[in-house]
Formats: sequence, C-alpha cells, structure tokens
Amino acid sequence: MKSLGGGFARLTACLLAIAGLLSCSGPVVTAVGDSDDLLIIHDEDASELVELVVAAMETPCSWLLDEPAFKMTLTTFDESGDLKNLRHVLLVGTWDGGSVGEMARKIFPGLREDSPPALSLTEDVWAKRQVVGVVVGADADAVAAFLREHGDQVRAEMEAATLTRLATSLRKASVGAGMAQAMSERFGWSLCPPSGYDFYTTDAGDGFVLFRRTRPDRTVFVYWTEGTPGFVSEQFALSKREELAARYLDGDSTEWKRPVEAERVDFLGLPAVRVSGWWGNSTLVGGGPFRTYCFHEPSSERVYLLDVSLFAPAQDKTALMRNLDAIAHTFSAGK
Repeated sequence: MKSLGGGFARLTACLLAIAGLLSCSGPVVTAVGDSDDLLIIHDEDASELVELVVAAMETPCSWLLDEPAFKMTLTTFDESGDLKNLRHVLLVGTWDGGSVGEMARKIFPGLREDSPPALSLTEDVWAKRQVVGVVVGADADAVAAFLREHGDQVRAEMEAATLTRLATSLRKASVGAGMAQAMSERFGWSLCPPSGYDFYTTDAGDGFVLFRRTRPDRTVFVYWTEGTPGFVSEQFALSKREELAARYLDGDSTEWKRPVEAERVDFLGLPAVRVSGWWGNSTLVGGGPFRTYCFHEPSSERVYLLDVSLFAPAQDKTALMRNLDAIAHTFSAGK
C-alpha cells in the first residue's frame, strides 16, 4: 500500500466489492482477450517477484521462432480496474503483503498459509471462461525461491489450464449444435472446431478428415488406421504426417532447418507422441508452425494422427496455435 490513508480506503472498497462478487452465483461478463494474454496482479513493492514471474511466462518457444508463451500486463489491485475480465489472471505476492494475500484467502479458502508457495488454479472468478492462478507465500524470499526453481512448471500449468478451458468452451458449443454426435456416429470420433471451418472428407477407407478456415489459414486434420501402441513413435508421426501433407495439404513438407521438437506427453489421458515444428511449401512459397499428436485409442484399436497447422505471415503465432491446440483437445473417441 502507498499509505494508510486513501490507498487503504480504496483497497478496502475494492476487496469488499470483490467479496460481494464472489458470494453471488458467479460472474456475469465473459472473459475477453487473446489466448496468450495474461494479467499479472502483484503486491506493491514486489519488483523481484514481478521480474521472476515475467521471466518464466515470457520464456521463448523455439519451435514458434522464440515467441513468448504469454503477453503480459502488470498491475496491482488498486490499478487493475476492468482488466480483471481478461481470460487469464495470475496473482503473485505474500499473505501479508497486501491485496494479493487477501484475495487468495477469498478465492482459495482451503490454502494453508504455513504451506510452501505453490501454484493454485481455479476458474471464472471475475468473468466466465476465465483461468485464475495464485502464487502466494509467507514472505517474498520464499515466493522468489519457488519461482526461481519452478517458474517453468508454473508456466506449463498455466498453459495447460488455458488449453483445457478453451477446449471445454468449444466442446459445449459443439454439443449444443449436435455436431459432435453427428461426427461420432459417422467416424467413430468427434472434434469440436468453432464456426467458420470448412469440412472435407475423402474415401471412407482413407481414414482422413480435414477442417480448414481462412484469414489466416488454419488447418486441422484427423487420420486414423488400425494399429497397436507400437505404432506410436516420433518416426511414425513424422513420416505419416509428411505423406499426408504431401497428398492433402498442397505438397507441404517439414521444414528441417527450423526447430522440430518431439516429446512423450499425456494427451487426454492417453500416452502420445507430440511433434511441434514448421512446415514449408516451396511451390506455394509459404510456411508456418504445426503440431501433431500421435496416439493409440484402445477401445477402437486405432492409431490416430491429430494435426493442427497455421499459415499467418506477419502475425504473432502463439495465440492462434493455442486456439488450434484447444481444438485438438476436444477430440473424443467412440460412438
């Protein structure tokens, strides 16, 4: 707080208003902003904590040519105003350092104040379709030590929470329109892209469906074949993607001069290989990022390739790719 005068009065009024909001049935407004927007709310005189959390959240992503994971706005509760209706909010501070601790007590009444600092996540505090995280501890040194050691984990968990929230919203809209059920009955799986995507199928035996939207150009495809868990590998994912892209995506191919990352991940509860990289097309003179998930679905004994890609020259890619990744995370197998 700046002083025990007007600043304390403003803080008290702010917290009383928040308490009233939290006691009602839920927020009325819907969260706004891009999927890489992040509002950092911090205590005053917390410059070291702010620097550490910014460094973690701005970690460059090599396969997206070093774009940061999030674009941040920094503020205190006194100055945050209407910003709290952004999609993603992260509170960082100490229990007794001011408004962050007070707000953490209201959002997470079960948190123990004598516990070590950690990231706690919830949704829809100030707006619908919102993710809110809190990192709070007994003192600034403890919080700083946590951020130095676990900053990458905090970022990864915030990214995962944003994906889950986006996918949940897409799934609800699709179920309401009956799209998911229609796809499930036809293909044995469903996906929930938002409106504006064109839908293409090939011969039934090809096991390939394509979704595409323009301005900018975004592509999602699903490929499936009978197979065993042994199919799930980096080699299969890359070679099959290369084959499908050459056939169905105008001759695209993997751009090996740029970073290509392959890792074992959990994809909707299934073990998967995730490949992230860059595609190129020398004939059409274009390129952009892609992300492919390869996994075995045991109930159908199928191996799936689920791929999202983007062509958006001169535009930031992180938010657009996160939206595409969220579409991938609406996947559901079974009729």
